[in-house]
Amino acid sequence: MPMKVLIADDANSDRLLLKLHLSKLGYKTIEASNGQEAIDQFVAHSQDLDLILMDVQMPRVNGFEAVRAIRTIQEEQKQEWLPVIFLSASAEDEDIEGGILAGGDDYLMKPISQKVLSAKMLAMQRIADMRRRLVESNLVLEQLASTDYLTGVANRRAFEMMLDREITFTRRYGSPMACAIFDLDKFKIVNDTYGHDAGDAVLVEVVSRIKSILRRGDTIGRLGGEEFGVILPKVSETELLDIFERYRIAVAEQPVKYESIEIPVTISVGVTLYTGYLEDRIALLKRADQSLYEAKETGRNKVVCNPI
Repeated sequence: MPMKVLIADDANSDRLLLKLHLSKLGYKTIEASNGQEAIDQFVAHSQDLDLILMDVQMPRVNGFEAVRAIRTIQEEQKQEWLPVIFLSASAEDEDIEGGILAGGDDYLMKPISQKVLSAKMLAMQRIADMRRRLVESNLVLEQLASTDYLTGVANRRAFEMMLDREITFTRRYGSPMACAIFDLDKFKIVNDTYGHDAGDAVLVEVVSRIKSILRRGDTIGRLGGEEFGVILPKVSETELLDIFERYRIAVAEQPVKYESIEIPVTISVGVTLYTGYLEDRIALLKRADQSLYEAKETGRNKVVCNPI
């Protein structure tokens, strides 16, 4: 994948020469004619930029000031490091030191040799490739850290973080949300009778059925074992019972097929509503858990909704 390079230089002729040379080498370029424009271009393209070539002497905001501002933005927004090469006619030791201290990674003297620039770009391409692989690896690790390995839904940690976020949203904007806990009825019998592979297949199928009818923006997560949580933002009390009855019916209406076996499955669901009271996630989950306990104690395969 070709690198995307920001060229910041107030001299039109210098920018044009750099652009032509980089284009011949197969790189994509965007331009800025002063330091402030370079900052603006960085903000607009930070997600797909690979390198900045920054002239030092520019009007309004010079190169050192621009890079300091860019590094501050990266730090505040927790962005990945982006290589910067300063371009300058000055060969003074103090200027080279100043460029590195300002956040630069290299320093080239003007007029720039095409061979030297080509070599530097090759080195930066290697850095960009490694950086891209690192970002991709971090995304995979982040997903693994927040996803239940079996069912593919949010794990408990991720679910609780999402619940905290929705609690904050409801407090701020007053839009009610529902929190529910459900588990599979007599799931131990399934594992004991058909084996744990069959039990895993049942869990995967139950989650699949419920995910297929969740609204956009709803969240399901595995809290542990056969217990799951559901978050429904922006929902009213009058809707609760009908929504979760649909989930219960979707699970119970057909047995789960595993190899040549048909395994009947039902769920019990405990639901509560959050409207902005000063209670935390722990208290809200406890209310949902109490409703689940009532559903289990009064016959299973049912939804118990205690809004407040």
